[in-house]
Amino acid sequence: MEPDHDDTLVAKYLAGEIEAFDELLQRYKNGLFSYLYSMVRSKEEAEDLLQETFLRMIAALPRYRARGKFRAWVFKIARNLVQDRARKLMVTGVPVRLETSETDTNETPYTVTNQADDKPSPREVAMAREKREWIESAIQKLPPAQKEVFTLREYAGMPFREIAVVQSRPLGTVLARMHYALKKLRAELQKERESY
Repeated sequence: MEPDHDDTLVAKYLAGEIEAFDELLQRYKNGLFSYLYSMVRSKEEAEDLLQETFLRMIAALPRYRARGKFRAWVFKIARNLVQDRARKLMVTGVPVRLETSETDTNETPYTVTNQADDKPSPREVAMAREKREWIESAIQKLPPAQKEVFTLREYAGMPFREIAVVQSRPLGTVLARMHYALKKLRAELQKERESY
């Protein structure tokens, strides 16, 4: 059986079928969490923002216009929350945390890990962790608009047309931002290779 379209699930939820909302939640929580975490770099804040995203989504669902753009609509809610958070931090003078603490891990309740029967060696684990940290550091150095496009595309799997809706920008602008983000990441990779 083919899964229901997002707009169908919204209509079912508004008609009183609570299970339809649960399906929407399951469908989008991992991608939303990945996006939010990449923007705020704190697992706890990302979890709080994810909950707030779904609360705002529930409140706004009666005003949602079914046009097949539900995912972009939900990510726009999340993006607005991130921007609100950044504005509040700027007003209060609290520095924005860009790096994770040593106690943070990549394990979250919103990700699924695959564990092979053959465990990697400690050296392989260390190299993989170093590579992951380097990639995350390189992504954090991107300008905010480019970082957001890269994150929505690579972590949330969102098509460029939907990213354009989320950012309220023309498709060409979004494609250019991704192009420059990839160019900068390649340059960082080249610098990293040359340092070895």
